[in-house]
Amino acid sequence: MRLAYGQIRSVDKEILTNARQMGIDRVQFNLPFDLPADRYWKYEDLYQFMERCSAYGVKVEAMENMPISFYDKAMLGLEGRDEQIENVCESIRSLGRVGIPVLGYHFSPSFVWRTENHAPVGRYGATVQAFDLEKQKLGIDDMADFGQRRDMLIPDPEYLWENFEYFMKRVIPVAEEYHVTMALHPDDPPIESLSGIVRLFIDIESYKRAEAMIDSPNWGLLFCIGTFSQMKGGAKNIFDAIRYFGPRKKLIYAHMRDVQGTVPKFKECFLGEGNFDPFEVVYALMHSGFDGFLVSDHVPGIEGDREWGHKVRYADTAYIQGLMEAIEKMEKKERSYEQTY
Repeated sequence: MRLAYGQIRSVDKEILTNARQMGIDRVQFNLPFDLPADRYWKYEDLYQFMERCSAYGVKVEAMENMPISFYDKAMLGLEGRDEQIENVCESIRSLGRVGIPVLGYHFSPSFVWRTENHAPVGRYGATVQAFDLEKQKLGIDDMADFGQRRDMLIPDPEYLWENFEYFMKRVIPVAEEYHVTMALHPDDPPIESLSGIVRLFIDIESYKRAEAMIDSPNWGLLFCIGTFSQMKGGAKNIFDAIRYFGPRKKLIYAHMRDVQGTVPKFKECFLGEGNFDPFEVVYALMHSGFDGFLVSDHVPGIEGDREWGHKVRYADTAYIQGLMEAIEKMEKKERSYEQTY
């Protein structure tokens, strides 16, 4: 288990230099805008991207999220999906050839959804993302520019499950051949349907079904701790998932994000003031067989910060780093005490 700088949107000098200065040499990117993305990721473009990263001495642990335009027809079962799937396979080949071992992805045609993206309801006026299903039903949301499909309805979950299986059965053999692991993010928010389109990955049982369907060492969970905490039942879902999927080596990497409340209404918050105790989560991960990496995920907006959330991400990283080190030293000291006495 290790710590990485995550959700980076470009090969940014300040961010990557700060990562190294904080003792972290692992990074994860999320839809980097300086990586060309015309239908698929080309090897030549990814090679140049990795060359720029190598100047900072960092290891790219994962690429998260393909543009929805890469595979929206595959998710929705529309004409043209086979061409898109082949393009996804080519993207996976390119990732494998340049040495990026993990592709984080989702299977949510309606993507991440919030009714507020900058609500000033966090601690001392910090701005946070929030979701309220009643507001969404009334059409009060902040998602106009996020590319959601509002032009078709998919009320039947089995139709989307068929599309998921059709997609995965074609891309997983390529992922296995090129040594890329696909890490599936849950639907956020984890509710049964949004804007007329069903959502599949809203509980632990849906992941168990996917695991049985795919049956590959190159597939697992992008373990978004915040989203699991948002599910019905709250923080219990986090620990149930760790206990079940950790020993099976199906937790590929984890988003560390805290929230207050569960569906149908919740808001994001600072680590340590939400549904779960970060110490207990990190402790459980460290004792579950989890050998992936942790990253800070969505963060509140604070006074004087910038769009990426530099200040809060630095604080999150130090917080998680401190927990990991404290647990390791605590256990080492306990072992030493037992041997002495």
